[in-house]
Amino acid sequence: MNSSTASNKASIRLKNEYNLLVKNPKFNSTVVLEKEDQLDKWIVLMQGPADSPYEAGVFRIEFKFPDTYPFKAPEVKFLTSIYHPNIQLSTGEICQDIFSSSWSPTQKVVDILEKLVSMLKDPSTSNPLESDICNEYLNDRKTFEQKAREYTIKNAINM
Repeated sequence: MNSSTASNKASIRLKNEYNLLVKNPKFNSTVVLEKEDQLDKWIVLMQGPADSPYEAGVFRIEFKFPDTYPFKAPEVKFLTSIYHPNIQLSTGEICQDIFSSSWSPTQKVVDILEKLVSMLKDPSTSNPLESDICNEYLNDRKTFEQKAREYTIKNAINM
């Protein structure tokens, strides 16, 4: 298969996934294209999951799809600053073992959304990007949740 055929198949798949999520939103998320005619960059507006310190907020998450999608995972990062052990505070970068290390071409954007919700509800402490936040999460959950709520109120409400 040549690169233009692969790129065309990726484009068809992205269009199908996008249309499905627009018609049937999942995980309290809204998907928009950064530029209407370009499928390779999406902005997802995701409401923080209930029963988490993020529930009051709406977070902007960027998805950048490579030409080789779905054979390679999209790059995903939070554009909204969030206080979380698995998300780099300064850049929004997400700990890659969350989804890209176990990526397979059968997975879809909805699977990433599900993993993000799960990560927000239950952070992974095995390989954090923010070790101080992780230590706080493990050793002083009340302070962690208070700071996470404060960041959410400051950064993810009335964007």
